[in-house]
Order: sequence, then structure tokens, then C-alpha cells
Amino acid sequence: MRKIIYQGDKFIKDSGIFFGRGLFETILIKEKPEFLKFHINRLKEGLNKIKLSPLEENLEELIESQNLKNCVLKIVVTEENIIFTTRNIPYKKEDYEKGFNLTISNVFRNSTSIIHKIKSLNYLENVLEREKALEKGFNDCLFINEKGNVCETSTGNIFFVKDEKIYTPDLKEGLLNGTIRDFILKEFDVKLKNIKVEDLKNYDEIFMTNSIIGIMKIKKIDDYTFSHEKITSLVLKKYIERIRRV
Repeated sequence: MRKIIYQGDKFIKDSGIFFGRGLFETILIKEKPEFLKFHINRLKEGLNKIKLSPLEENLEELIESQNLKNCVLKIVVTEENIIFTTRNIPYKKEDYEKGFNLTISNVFRNSTSIIHKIKSLNYLENVLEREKALEKGFNDCLFINEKGNVCETSTGNIFFVKDEKIYTPDLKEGLLNGTIRDFILKEFDVKLKNIKVEDLKNYDEIFMTNSIIGIMKIKKIDDYTFSHEKITSLVLKKYIERIRRV
């Protein structure tokens, strides 16, 4: 059994602390945890991929016992610890009205690496590249892999719309199967496609997703601008219906 740690408690020193061998999940909590089963299943699959022992603990019961509302819950699992922390939901109505602007990172994703396909504690590259983007006045950065194909942003998946058809990169390009990405692929007819930077100008709409932000329209990627929102709005509507219904 792992040690259960809540905010401020002491943890056991292990390979997660010293070498980043561990995983995390970030869960949106409104009246209840959203997409909880997906988060837990992905966590279990990830532990197997990095060869850590399976969870013996019932995470659903542990989360429910905290009686959390309207916050972000982060769960970190290492060899010896399960760490729970919470923070406020960071995004406001104004963020969704404005949309996000992205800049293309000059750091390439490695499509052969497992690191970008799991919620690894080795997250420094994402943190540093996002900070660079923020310093330049952007909201996030967009990663390209060694083949020149678009992957994801530092904080979420990305979708492209052309002639009302939705496209997104394949997981094999070196990206995470995000919570909301999985939801959209089940709810809409989405085509997996290799997308080059030079192809960006050909798309009508772009939006990004993650478990906390939900659906965020992209207004600009460096010098490319996107003014249409029809399909993005439909996807957002379906997402909101899902959050309210379950």
C-alpha cells in the first residue's frame, strides 16, 4: 500500500521524488469529479507502462471522502506515495470570450518517446516552454515533432476545423490522449491527420482542450489568425451538456 498524503503532509522519498518516476492526473471538480473513471483508468494504464506496482487503493473512495467542490484536484502517484493537492479553477469567463493565442515552440517532440504519451512527472519541458510563451505575450505554445507534424500544446490537445470537418493529430505523433480529446473523439466524427505548420493557414477554426480548460478557441498561432467559431461552439455546447448531465 502507498502512503496517502494530503496537502502539507510528509511524503516518503522514492524514485518518483528523485527521478520523476511517477504520474499525475488533474481533475476538474464542480459538484463532483468530472470524467473520473477516465482519469483513474489512464492512471492505472500509465503505472503499468512505467513498471510501477498497480494501485491497491480505491481512489474513487478517497476522492469522494474529501467532499470537494468547485476546484482542481491533482493526484500524484509514485512508487510509495499518493499525493492529493487542490487549487482554484484558474479560467474565467473572459478567457473563453477572448480565446487563446499560441506560439510554436522550437523544441521538438519525440514521437518515439513514452514520456509525452503518459502523464509523467517529467514535465519540465512543458513548464519551461509554456513560460517562454507567456513571456512573449502568448497563452501557450504548440509543439511539433521531429517529423514536422503538429502534436499538442504544453497543456492540452489541439483540434483543427476545415469545411466543418474536425481533425486532430494521431497519438503516434507523440502526444497524450487527453480526457477531453477522448470525449470529443467519441462524440464527433474526427479524422486523425498529420498536420504541418505550413498547413495551419488552411484551417477555418482551431481549438484546444484539457480536463480543466474544457474547450478553448484559438484565435492566433504566431502570424496565423482564425476568426471562425461555428464548430468550436458546437463542440463546446456538447461538452457543457455532458458536464451538466452526468
